[in-house]
Amino acid sequence: MKTPNKFQITTVLLNALVLACFALSVMAQEAPDVSPPPDGGYAGGNTAEGQKALLSLISGTYNNAIGLYSLLSLTTGSFNTGDGAATLLVNNANENTATGAGALLSNNAPRNTADGAFALFFNTTGVDNTAVGDRAMQNSTTGNENTAVGSGALFNNTTGNSNSAFGFDALFSNTAGNRNVAIGLGALGQNTTGNDNIALGYFSGSELTAGDNNIYIGNVGVANESNTIRIGDPAIHQTVIIGGIPAGGLAAILFNFNSGSVTIGAGGPVPFNQTALQVGTAITQTNSTTFTLNQDGVYRVTYTLRTALLSLLAETQVQVNGTGIGPTAALIAAGAPLNDQVTYPANAGDTVQVVVGGLALTLANGDNATINIDKVQ
Repeated sequence: MKTPNKFQITTVLLNALVLACFALSVMAQEAPDVSPPPDGGYAGGNTAEGQKALLSLISGTYNNAIGLYSLLSLTTGSFNTGDGAATLLVNNANENTATGAGALLSNNAPRNTADGAFALFFNTTGVDNTAVGDRAMQNSTTGNENTAVGSGALFNNTTGNSNSAFGFDALFSNTAGNRNVAIGLGALGQNTTGNDNIALGYFSGSELTAGDNNIYIGNVGVANESNTIRIGDPAIHQTVIIGGIPAGGLAAILFNFNSGSVTIGAGGPVPFNQTALQVGTAITQTNSTTFTLNQDGVYRVTYTLRTALLSLLAETQVQVNGTGIGPTAALIAAGAPLNDQVTYPANAGDTVQVVVGGLALTLANGDNATINIDKVQ
């Protein structure tokens, strides 16, 4: 089934309106006149009230002009409403609504709505814009499909398209940025040309000037950054609790292993000489024997060593910054595995090693040592 287009829908609505007006006119002829009779009614379903309102009208229909110079230049446009001095002053397009002095004063494009003094004041050819609030989108000229709700919202927008601003001065400085969403007083207030940014909260993203693809929730952001998500104020918010994510943040994992027989002297660190599997950025491998923790949190270290049949009965322990923590694993028989696990709170910058103690330790041929370091909180 075909979907009716806008013109078909408009024709149906117009026919219904004409029939309704005819019925009302018949009723009016049969009923006593209102005394005094209403003024301002003109042919074509037009209404004008105020000095030079609808002054230039020729054939336009169903327009409503109230106030000094309201719809002054309209000749053939239809379905416009101007309520306030100089509303839609130069307009000759269709289906615009302007409420408030100077609203849509410069407009000559269809389907715009301005509610507030000087809202969309300079709009000329931009279409499908909605501005609600004193001076909302005041300087916009050719931008399309924008929505501004709040005094000063999108105030300086000129050519930007598809922006949404809700709140006093939201996206205030935006001139040519596109597809931004700002919700909250001053949100994205300094953004000028940045695209595809989202800000939620009081002054969220207010430091951003020209970056793209950022998301800010309760965070002022940073000028000119892109592709960044910032949630909360680090000076205020100390704990994050999100379902499925540990309280300390996103998980981080590092796994590595060693291959090839090696003898490690007493006091020496165990090597893990393969390419590490790393998830997240909280843990990195500095060299074959040393790992660095890049964030505060709680970490778990798990290791397993396969010893050679001729190895001495050494022992191993996890060391953080050169100091042993947790239990010591002692080799009770040559060729037996050595393994242990320790969980502990760590600080950013700490280093981790598995260190041999007592006597030298010889690892078996092949793959002979594995280590897992997990950030658990």
